[in-house]
Amino acid sequence: MAIAGIIPVAKWLAKIKQRSDVSCRLCKRAREQRGASTENLPEETYGHINSAFCDGMATTVTAAHHFIWRHLYASIQAAQTPTSKLRFVTPDKESSMSTLWQEEEFKQISCSRESLTEKAADKEKTISVKRHERERYDFDPTMFYKNRFWNRRPDGLVINKKHRTLYILE
Repeated sequence: MAIAGIIPVAKWLAKIKQRSDVSCRLCKRAREQRGASTENLPEETYGHINSAFCDGMATTVTAAHHFIWRHLYASIQAAQTPTSKLRFVTPDKESSMSTLWQEEEFKQISCSRESLTEKAADKEKTISVKRHERERYDFDPTMFYKNRFWNRRPDGLVINKKHRTLYILE
């Protein structure tokens, strides 16, 4: 149904003239329950309701993401040999690169924060700037890329203690 574009969500229902309003009903209900404004609701699309940006689905989508990540992490750990030098450092917690960098084991990495920031900014430039980030980008593009990297929440980081290197799995 998603490939054919016939998901029964507001945008599709409006297209076949079964609904006049394309705003997300799930977001509206969630906002009403917490007493927030229901103005400027996002469009109810397949992508929207399957993302954490949908107020009505955010908890469910996030829980599913964490469940899948924990399962994947456990599978990787089970397949790892006892002699492996790689170790995940973020399996059960949400951390940004900035907070992780302050932990003791990151001080052992052979790359400086400045060097990593420069390399990360080059990589960040290949990722498009989202609409809600546009104002910060327009203010200072260079700082925007650096801040976006250090505020990033990677699903997994691996440290190779023997070679003192860091791998970001995304």
